[in-house]
Amino acid sequence: METTLEDIAYLLTIPTGALSLDGSTMYFVVVDDGILVERHWNGNEVTRQYFISEDVGESPSAKYLLSDDVRRIFCPSAQNVLQCYQWDESEEEWVEVTLVTQNTPAGLRIDQDGKCRALPPLLEKTSEHPLIHTAYEADDESIHVLYFDHTMKVIRDLKWDGDANWQDTIASSGEGFGNHELSSFVKTSTHEEEPGFLAISTKNIVLSINSQGQRVELGSFDRKRFAATTSEECIYETLTLLKNLVTQFGGKSKK
Repeated sequence: METTLEDIAYLLTIPTGALSLDGSTMYFVVVDDGILVERHWNGNEVTRQYFISEDVGESPSAKYLLSDDVRRIFCPSAQNVLQCYQWDESEEEWVEVTLVTQNTPAGLRIDQDGKCRALPPLLEKTSEHPLIHTAYEADDESIHVLYFDHTMKVIRDLKWDGDANWQDTIASSGEGFGNHELSSFVKTSTHEEEPGFLAISTKNIVLSINSQGQRVELGSFDRKRFAATTSEECIYETLTLLKNLVTQFGGKSKK
């Protein structure tokens, strides 16, 4: 299927999702009447829907991970306990996976060679503002936790170098997001020095920060429909980023 800006904007409004490895289907994970479900979208219609879990919070977040032979979804339960579900191809259903926990509240990072390291403490939530964040592994294998600073209206970058050292910097250089409050965002590159972002505001405005740090209001998004408010050339430039961007939602390994 041809990935569109509508698909990406929709991904920013739901708990999680991913593009299938063969590129034919978008996996949208949504909440329907308090139930977490997976919907398969082929670009024109929803072809299938599968039950995942009823044990989800009021405003759930999730992460979709897939490889050549495994599809998993991680999400917190209603009691804010991490849970994992794995797709069972033979039974055609999502089944819960028992997670092994350690006495490390932030969890463990397991490298390709099997080496385990404790992760730094998690960011704290506040009752005043929700924690709007994302994370990625950069090309140099450092871990970056990006979060929206509601006071300064910028994205801050907490970089962890693997030696329990945090570096806290402002990631959204240039114009930033102005007075826009964000509800979700994603970095458009895994290169640390490239400042590009795609975001959706609390007023359903789709925003882009390009590689020069310039902010562009691409359009508005409502009920899975995108209405462009900028030039076709700008939209085309944004769409060229999507081929790399959609793979980040599924956490697929770099080749």
